[in-house]
Amino acid sequence: MTACHKGRECGVEEYEFFPHHEERRLLAEWREEKDRKRREKIESELIHLYVRFGEYFKISSKPDPKLAKMYLQKVLKRKPSHPVANYRLAHLYYNEGRYAEAAYHFHRALSGSMDEPLNDTQAMLSHMFLVNCGIFLASNALKQIEKMETKPYDEEKVEGYRQAIFLNRIEDFHRALYRMITPESDEIVTEETYFSEQERFSLHEVMLCLSERDGFVVRYAGELVELEYQSFFALATILHSERPMTGEDVRKMLFQSFFGRDVTDAAVRKMFERLRARIPFWDEIIETIRIGNKAARRRKQGVSYRIFCRASDIFPWE
Repeated sequence: MTACHKGRECGVEEYEFFPHHEERRLLAEWREEKDRKRREKIESELIHLYVRFGEYFKISSKPDPKLAKMYLQKVLKRKPSHPVANYRLAHLYYNEGRYAEAAYHFHRALSGSMDEPLNDTQAMLSHMFLVNCGIFLASNALKQIEKMETKPYDEEKVEGYRQAIFLNRIEDFHRALYRMITPESDEIVTEETYFSEQERFSLHEVMLCLSERDGFVVRYAGELVELEYQSFFALATILHSERPMTGEDVRKMLFQSFFGRDVTDAAVRKMFERLRARIPFWDEIIETIRIGNKAARRRKQGVSYRIFCRASDIFPWE
């Protein structure tokens, strides 16, 4: 650590730090080192340096939150799960009144790597600050709901969500996490129902599951296919639609409105070609017809579907 002493015996506050000198040295060593284990050791030293200086600029006699955040963010760029760096950064955001960012980093601090966990005091304080962040965010959201009651919105849809997921008791929280969509209904279901229904397979039914653990999965007739998110939502949109969808329909609903970007009709055709090649049962569940001179796709007659997702997930048709 490079430091300039002020000429007398004193505590850490009496030092002026120049962390960029040590940082430059370690970065130069890290770039030049060829041995993987040695590089990892140097990077660990660099992370430790960033944590120390993040803490120093946070609590010194002349605190500099901007520099503190800069060094802590450098830690998280190299090691996003670092508990102490997340913990320190969370406090800085909390002090600035940025409660959503603070809550995110307190949560990351508590669920970070187990080789460098928070101590019991830090863990307890993280939970306490998370409560405060949650109360503030919930209070602010309630105020916004009250303000928006006078504005035009889809009353039927909002009321459905209000009854299903707007919680009055903490005991209801798990009930409000899951959603199941079929051609006939769209409902919030209990955790037990959500998982038990996934074990029930029906003939000629496509099952689409969206989860943080498994990603985007499609099952049909005993076969399982994993998709990337764009293909998953394209398939879900075609299955859900009550009318055949042309490439232009998909381009406008899926890409322009939902993904927020424009693509060509040729790109949409290529996407469906890849989907057909990727999904072995594509022709059993989707048929292509002509509407004028345009190709349109729709769910085959006799085929049904169920979509399993979180209650908060949004789809292109919503």
